[in-house]
Amino acid sequence: MTFDTASISADAARQLRDFQARIAGIPYERKGVLFSEMFFLYLCAQRVAPRRVLESGRARGQSTLLLSVLFPDIPIVSLEHDPGSPDVAVANERLRGRERVDLRFGDATRILPAEVREGDVVLIDGPKGFRGLRLALRLLATGRPALVFVHDCGVGIAERSFLDRHVPGAIYSDSIEFARIARVLDATCWAGMPADRCFEGDRAPLAYGYGLACLPRNPAVPYRWLLVRAGIDGFLHRHSTAADAPQ
Repeated sequence: MTFDTASISADAARQLRDFQARIAGIPYERKGVLFSEMFFLYLCAQRVAPRRVLESGRARGQSTLLLSVLFPDIPIVSLEHDPGSPDVAVANERLRGRERVDLRFGDATRILPAEVREGDVVLIDGPKGFRGLRLALRLLATGRPALVFVHDCGVGIAERSFLDRHVPGAIYSDSIEFARIARVLDATCWAGMPADRCFEGDRAPLAYGYGLACLPRNPAVPYRWLLVRAGIDGFLHRHSTAADAPQ
C-alpha cells in the first residue's frame, strides 16, 4: 500500500463532508490533537483496516474520544503515564460509556512494545521528542504495527529532520496540500495555535498545525539500527540545546 500526500489529500477532498458529519458536536479540548490531524490519521488508517488502535498520551481524552467515534467497531487501548493528573477526571467523563475504550495507566515505553499486535495502528502523543520517536522505532522494529503516528513532529524540529533523513515513506499532516482541504475542521482550534502555523486569510504558512507524522511499516527500513541512531542523535540534541541555553 502506497502512502503519499497527494493521494491522502485526494481522499480528504472526497471524504471531508462525511468526516464533518461523524464528528459533529464533539468540542475541542485544549492540549488535544487537531481535528484535521485526526482526519489525516483516519484517512491513512483506512488503508490498512486496523485491528486495534493503541494510543500513548491520553491527556483530556480528545484524540481518544475521536478514535472511538471514527473506529466504533474495534478496540481502542489508551495509555496515560500520570494517574494523578487533573486531566484524568476530564478524560474519564468524556469517555464514559465508551465500552470499546480500554483506559490504562503506565509507562508506554515499557508497555506498548509488549502490547502491540499484528495489524495495530499506534498514535504516540507522549512521550515527546526523541523519546517518542524512539518508541515509534521500537514498535516498528517488532514488525507488528501497520502504522505508527507521532504527534508534535513539525517542520524545523530535530525529530522531523531525523525522519526526513532516515525513514523513507514518512508523510505528514502539516503539508499545505492537505491543510488547504482539512483546515476548515479546525475553526474552533485556531485560538491556541501558533500564528506561523495558521492560515492568514488565504496566505499559507510554511507548515500547518503541530505536525502528525505517519510512519507506515516498511520491511526494507532498518528500524533497529535507526533506534540506535536516534538514541545518539537525541543525546547530541539534548546536549546541544543545553549548551545553547542562556546561563
